[in-house]
Amino acid sequence: MFSENYSRQTALASLKDMDENLSDQELVQFARSDEAMIRAAAAAHPKTPLTILLKLTRDESATVRAGLARNPRPDMPEDIYIDLATDRTPEVVYALIANPQVPDAIIAKLARKFGKEYSSAARERLSSKGGAAKVFGKLGIAAG
Repeated sequence: MFSENYSRQTALASLKDMDENLSDQELVQFARSDEAMIRAAAAAHPKTPLTILLKLTRDESATVRAGLARNPRPDMPEDIYIDLATDRTPEVVYALIANPQVPDAIIAKLARKFGKEYSSAARERLSSKGGAAKVFGKLGIAAG
């Protein structure tokens, strides 16, 4: 009756409207989707269970790992950030740099990788704080 494309569109529409009322079970279902964009949205959602987020660090899709790197969850284990910081895909690392929840120490390590295209973005994030952090950030050092 409904095409496979219909169910994908329905799931994507649900994810675009993701609100705080999604249940853990719904988020787990989204995280297990065949569609990378749906898994990425689940990875970026702050209420997705940590056990699922840990699994998504190894997802084959860089889009999913980038979604995880953008996750604003305040209690994200630092090990996830460390793992994502070593990702070979710049999209993932840029998403990590843009996430204010990621500790400055991890960003500073990225800033010191002078041969990498994202190192200047990491230094910019550190230096955007002003004061001593601005000076240290230009050098790729986390202040404090």
